[in-house]
Amino acid sequence: MKFKTNLSAILLFTLFSSCKLIKPIVFNLPDEKDAKRFPYRTVAAADNSAVFNFIKTTDTLVEIKNIKVENRAMNSTGVSLNEFVKLHKTISFAIIRNDSILYEYYANNYNSQKNVSSFSIAKAYITMLTGIAVQDGLIISIDQPITDFISEWKDRPGYNLITVKDLLRHTSGLKFTENPFNPNSDQLQFYYGTHLRKNILASAITEPPGLHFDYESENTCLLGIILERATGKTLSAYLQEKIWSQIGTEAPALWNTDRKDSNAIEKAFCCLNAHTLDFAKFARLLLNKGNWNGKQIIPVAWIDEATKRTNEAGGKLTYGYNMGIGPAQYNSFYPVGLYGQWLYIYPKKNLIIVRFGNADIRYNPNYWKEIMLQLIDQL
Repeated sequence: MKFKTNLSAILLFTLFSSCKLIKPIVFNLPDEKDAKRFPYRTVAAADNSAVFNFIKTTDTLVEIKNIKVENRAMNSTGVSLNEFVKLHKTISFAIIRNDSILYEYYANNYNSQKNVSSFSIAKAYITMLTGIAVQDGLIISIDQPITDFISEWKDRPGYNLITVKDLLRHTSGLKFTENPFNPNSDQLQFYYGTHLRKNILASAITEPPGLHFDYESENTCLLGIILERATGKTLSAYLQEKIWSQIGTEAPALWNTDRKDSNAIEKAFCCLNAHTLDFAKFARLLLNKGNWNGKQIIPVAWIDEATKRTNEAGGKLTYGYNMGIGPAQYNSFYPVGLYGQWLYIYPKKNLIIVRFGNADIRYNPNYWKEIMLQLIDQL
């Protein structure tokens, strides 16, 4: 989900061109406070007896104190980690190795007991739920046509060629407009609108599937509908049953929906809100190939497939199934979201880096990729 724009322009355009979409005027750019501004469903946590706690160190380790990070805003290198996170609108930051928290930071008015927002990190949860649904036989395979689940498209030419895998790899060929200056664009309608299901199913085809990578929230939203129909459950209920309650989470998560009534659907492309360290537990699950303390929750083969470097059939070498793929020499991967929400996973060093940030139109994903590599090189 990408929102890079001038705030004044978006508000003026929205105000004078349409009465249909007023939420951008009221709420401005997306931020972590949207969790309580929009309707949501609750995803229950693990039982108290099953809560998992990372090991907390009492002293800052020498290697953390010695970390130096490049800071482009200051045009300098050698900035301490503490200084760096404060300068870059960081809400929370944690470095975890071998289940021990080496470093933990929370901005003013935040702490480990407050929710942060996933933004597009939520897409990785959809990916893992899809793998579980395949394992459970609810989806035959990822080569299955999406029209097996989206009956509304059965008689529309070309839609039967799109597979579940095309949605996972963002090679569906579906149209999705990302224009933050147009209140009727898919980008704004999906995030602020109250008819998400209708908008998802109104998508047109721009080219045959499997030709080009085009990162679109539409693809993940369709996966959400497929999971809903395959399982007979809401996304929140399925996430709770299969993952959230199984990985030692200490608090419920909130998943924003488009509306409050029975036709509501979760915003599958974003908007999962939870404690920072509960997000880290999901990263730990991925780090351990889907295994949680001896229980295989997600198939190992699915984790491998989702994080594989390949550009076959129009895919992107540096992007797997809704996750970024690090340089080949690192074999790292990372669910990532707007404003620099990161779950960076580096199996070689058994390392997890978690970072959540506040609204920042200057956010640059490539810059943060470099920062993560700088950090793992020094640990």
